[in-house]
Amino acid sequence: MKKVSTIILATVFCGAIISSCKKNENETGNNNNVAGFLYTTTNGEGANNVVKFTRHQDGTLSDETSYATNSNGGANVGAGGDAHGDFDAQGAIQIIGNYLLTVNAGGKEVSVFSLERATGNLTFKNNVGSGGTRPVSIAYTKKVGSENDYWVVVGNQWNNPNIQKDGAAIERYPNNEFFAGDLSAPDASDAQRNIQLFSFSKATGLFSAEKLLDTYSRKNGGPTTVSFSDDGTKLAVSTWGIAHFNTANTSTTEQRPSRVYIYDFSGGNISGKRFFEEEGISGTIGFSWAKGSNSRIFASNFNLVPTKRDNSLTELTDNGASINKTGNYSVTSALGINEACWTALNPAGNTLYVASFATNLISSFNVGSTSLIMSGSEARAGIAPAGDSKDIFVTPDNKYLYNLGAFQSFSINRFNITGNSVNYKSQSVLTTTTGGTGTAGKYNFLGLTGFDINK
Repeated sequence: MKKVSTIILATVFCGAIISSCKKNENETGNNNNVAGFLYTTTNGEGANNVVKFTRHQDGTLSDETSYATNSNGGANVGAGGDAHGDFDAQGAIQIIGNYLLTVNAGGKEVSVFSLERATGNLTFKNNVGSGGTRPVSIAYTKKVGSENDYWVVVGNQWNNPNIQKDGAAIERYPNNEFFAGDLSAPDASDAQRNIQLFSFSKATGLFSAEKLLDTYSRKNGGPTTVSFSDDGTKLAVSTWGIAHFNTANTSTTEQRPSRVYIYDFSGGNISGKRFFEEEGISGTIGFSWAKGSNSRIFASNFNLVPTKRDNSLTELTDNGASINKTGNYSVTSALGINEACWTALNPAGNTLYVASFATNLISSFNVGSTSLIMSGSEARAGIAPAGDSKDIFVTPDNKYLYNLGAFQSFSINRFNITGNSVNYKSQSVLTTTTGGTGTAGKYNFLGLTGFDINK
């Protein structure tokens, strides 16, 4: 997820099915009843693949199967110094009806697969240009008055400019020249940092481009997550900002704040653009709309100045004219460098989970009507190098939470849900990417989603 902070440096050491089947070392590999299926993408240095697992009633995973997207991932081990090409987002894979859509960050495309619900099998349909550079997140909402037609928005990130270290050792990426002058002034890269509108039919699987919705300044970064409110009347976009990491004293002289934008959305059009930003808070990666709300958002932030490390999680409220911070929280009892980045709500919407990249923690919060109360945090075991955890998926039956080891272990980690907290259970290391295990950034898994057969 995040750029590799000081804590991480000490640890970093045509749709055809292209591979299939393995028994995971730390799972039982049983044949009990199938509950559903789970999907992620490899997002490697070359071809991108969607990987499917069969998910059983007891939470175990089996039958790993990989499907080619016929496009490219966006990983690059040699990019960005100690970051090893790391970049982050939430919502890279979405299931709409009997179709799965996924971004190809290096291919500038979105892949459409048909999905067989009984088996979870995928069949490649086609690729469509994302309308920008490095697509990372997909949001969708049903068109008013239609049962089969959807508006889809794709967030194109372009790149993740960042600054590492301090003093004579300071490093700026992509280069020093990028940071010269007024970062809010127009730049040639602005057009590639954008949100694009598409139409999608779950009756036919047709995915077609509509128009450009908005572009973003290099000062506050490109999209990390795009998401509609439950009622589809608002669209929110979080951005990267400019992070300053691999330093114990993150500096606002180098850092630039990330933003959370909210737009009113109707008939494929956006209006009323407003945003929240706060000096000292950068790298807003994942966020979740409160269930049933079009005014309340929970956002996770990874790059914080020392005085704001209790802002790993921020609660934002939109009144239609402005966005205000109404709460902020640490994801552990200590105000350490956790790099909180991914969020997910349980199906009832009364528990929020946050995944931290640096510490591999899943933190749980009770969602009250006006505030959040932390109910615990649980660390992964198995292969768990600092700087690894990313996306979260909570099963529709609210029994299990799965968390990607996306950047070094290349794994899926299972937690059992008990009340408002989780307990680590097991790890499944992917066969598809096993050759890269332990090489930071060889892959950079994007997205984690799934479904229950009976939901």
